Amino acid sequence: MLKRLWRRVAGRALGIEIVVSGTSMAPAFSDGDRAIVEPRRYRHGQPARFDVVVLRPPGGDREDLKRIVGLPGELVEIRDGNLRIDGDLVEEPHIPGPMPVDWLHAWAPREDEYIVLGDNRAAPGITDSRRYGPLSRDAIVGPVTRSVPENNRGQTKR
Repeated sequence: MLKRLWRRVAGRALGIEIVVSGTSMAPAFSDGDRAIVEPRRYRHGQPARFDVVVLRPPGGDREDLKRIVGLPGELVEIRDGNLRIDGDLVEEPHIPGPMPVDWLHAWAPREDEYIVLGDNRAAPGITDSRRYGPLSRDAIVGPVTRSVPENNRGQTKR
């Protein structure tokens, strides 16, 4: 009982260890990788472009890991195989390869809405803002602040 209480208190203060499931964030995170998410980090700050976050997708019953690419008030487009913000090309060194040139998506997130995408965008079955549109700020649990080295992994799972 005391151990469970300590995990809950420490998790809120220091971060929660998560286990990555799936391939949508490869190569940055692979299936089975562990990372630390800090739900309190955004309490007094705002999510930033390229933050990797844990989120609760609309209508979903589980949490997911994605990268923020679009911020409130921006015009975010996937066009000609590239990400564009307000018409300007955005370099994305974290994605493993170019996106298909025939993809066409556009969003205009309102205040407190964000566009999130997986890094491995061509992987089959990936759900992100291409499927559910802009994501409410309330759906973001917190940022992933670091990976857990394999030799320093705890027993906490999520």
